[in-house]
Amino acid sequence: MDKQIAGSVNLYEVAVAVIALVGLYVFSRYSYPAFHTVAELFSIVIGFSLFMLIWNSRKIIDNNYLVLVGIAYFFIASIDLIHTLAYKGIELFSGYGTNLPTQLWIAARYVESLTLLIAPFYISRKLVPGRILAVYLVITLIILLAIFDRAFPDCYIEGVGLTPFKIISEYLISSILLVALIFLLKKRMYFDQEVLKLLVLSIITTIGSELFFTFYIGVFDISNLVGHYLKIISFFLIYKALIETGLSKPYHLMFRNLKEAETELQKQANLLEAANNELERFSYSVSHDLRQPLRVIATFSKMLHKDLQDKLDIEANRKFDVIQSNVKKMNQLIEAILSFSLLGGQALNLTIIDYEKLLAAVWQELREINPERKIEMNVSTMAACQGDEIMIRQVFSNLLSNALKFTKDREPARIKVGSEEKTDECVYYVKDNGIGFDMQNADKLFRLFHRLHSEDKYEGTGVGLTFVKRIIERHGGRIWAEAKVNEGAAFYFSLPKDPRQPVRL
Repeated sequence: MDKQIAGSVNLYEVAVAVIALVGLYVFSRYSYPAFHTVAELFSIVIGFSLFMLIWNSRKIIDNNYLVLVGIAYFFIASIDLIHTLAYKGIELFSGYGTNLPTQLWIAARYVESLTLLIAPFYISRKLVPGRILAVYLVITLIILLAIFDRAFPDCYIEGVGLTPFKIISEYLISSILLVALIFLLKKRMYFDQEVLKLLVLSIITTIGSELFFTFYIGVFDISNLVGHYLKIISFFLIYKALIETGLSKPYHLMFRNLKEAETELQKQANLLEAANNELERFSYSVSHDLRQPLRVIATFSKMLHKDLQDKLDIEANRKFDVIQSNVKKMNQLIEAILSFSLLGGQALNLTIIDYEKLLAAVWQELREINPERKIEMNVSTMAACQGDEIMIRQVFSNLLSNALKFTKDREPARIKVGSEEKTDECVYYVKDNGIGFDMQNADKLFRLFHRLHSEDKYEGTGVGLTFVKRIIERHGGRIWAEAKVNEGAAFYFSLPKDPRQPVRL
């Protein structure tokens, strides 16, 4: 294995880089403009490549430092490209002289340094890539307009050299980069260690590059040459950090925070399961513990009523009836809680259900309880999806009981049951012409012990729909409702055709 230095840079890469830099030096002795063009094109290609990688990966990168830097380097590279075309020896833009490429250089370095300064603050903040792209586009156009309109401060005067503005700017840019480095190190926990080292080294070499560019008098001076060397090294390190490392080890860079979030979610899931198990045990224990005193209340109130019935007036008898009625309600509530607590641990026995037969049995039971009512029941062809027959029977029993309950003032009551087969699921429904409900309260329907209608008129425990929701979710399905006040309600639930491993809720 290659020996590693400074993150993921190996000795082989260092050797190649040294040979390349020596070759560029020899090239510079032959033709400095050609050397400058090659050196600048290297950083320009890297800048555009950074943008392409980050832009096309922006939806899966949750570290916005990388997104912001990737977008910015497209515009930095664009200014550098114009700088290269304006350089002495090429001078694509006539009439501007050496001042133009120097202005473009300093403008690009301001954009680069300020980007690296603010980028750490966007690591975990919301960032809209399209908006950032538009901001950088506007800034770049303003800079170019100011330079070509000669509104930008002079940076180089022929026969004199660098202007004070240019020299001060290089020191200012170096200071900005130093502060950017400090901010980056404060956010180091968000980065893979190898990537962080490469980014730090890139900023340090960029600072060195800027300092060397404060020394030269002519555009062909040795300090200019060293400055370009350091810039090449800086961009190479950025390349290593964001492109090669990002592509070959994406789990270290792009998905690092995602993996940590997944791990945290799995901690949380285990804690939730433990809490859920404890809650189930608590509910089971409470329901059992409540039964005994409830039986005592029921038994002794009956005995007391029997012993005193000859001496009681109408009001006293009514009060005894209220006691017995509430004992009955409490017992129903305890039974509901017990059934609800046991549901999470009950294994599913998945089979293809004969829904028509199941509905016929459920409906027969419910009709025996309400033999006198006029009810029109319409059952359409039922799609066949797998499910636990005992649990799905409870679902239809609860939904049909609700339909009967809330249509008791309708003459006749109309109930319709049917299904719709889709690509990957079967959707079943129970519709009625009852009192309905306000859809603004639809999210409260499936909450435990929550009721949308008065208990005085419509009896119930407020557990039934919560029970139904839990059964459907254990099957990997979903449940929802639609209604209008006084125009009826429709309850829908889905079952997957290819049921996943049932989850324990």
